[in-house]
Amino acid sequence: MIARWLIINILTVFIIILWSLFQGFDSNYILLGKIIAQAAFILFLININMYFVFLLIRKSHIRNVKVNLAKISKKMMKYHVPIAITATILIIIHAAVMIIAHFEQLWKAKTVSGAVTIGILLILLYSGLLRRWKASGKRRRFHYVMAFIFFGFVLFHVFI
Repeated sequence: MIARWLIINILTVFIIILWSLFQGFDSNYILLGKIIAQAAFILFLININMYFVFLLIRKSHIRNVKVNLAKISKKMMKYHVPIAITATILIIIHAAVMIIAHFEQLWKAKTVSGAVTIGILLILLYSGLLRRWKASGKRRRFHYVMAFIFFGFVLFHVFI
């Protein structure tokens, strides 16, 4: 199960990098923007994988697996917020670089989907903030549902 999960993550990153190379770039600014976006995507993928770690802890019937995953998750959760902040900063830099590079073409589908995705990111960050202020099952579910919606919009933005 864990091996499959890691393979899917690696394939996702690899496919996005290949897609980016396949699309090419008009200038070094666009290349820089794409590299920054890929770094942000990897950081986001690390954070969204926390859901799968907790899912494996809940679903596993083997005590050693649960204990080891709980230790890993305890270490990873210390970095969840700093990783999210770093990824958000990279996304903002990516957006700024791409707006500058495509200033004449701001109403293209790619740019609009990016703006919608940033709006969903803001809701995701707000849901994380709510969860940090007062944790509850409803806020936890809202946060991870928003994370998967954001992930879907990111994939749509990448492949549009």
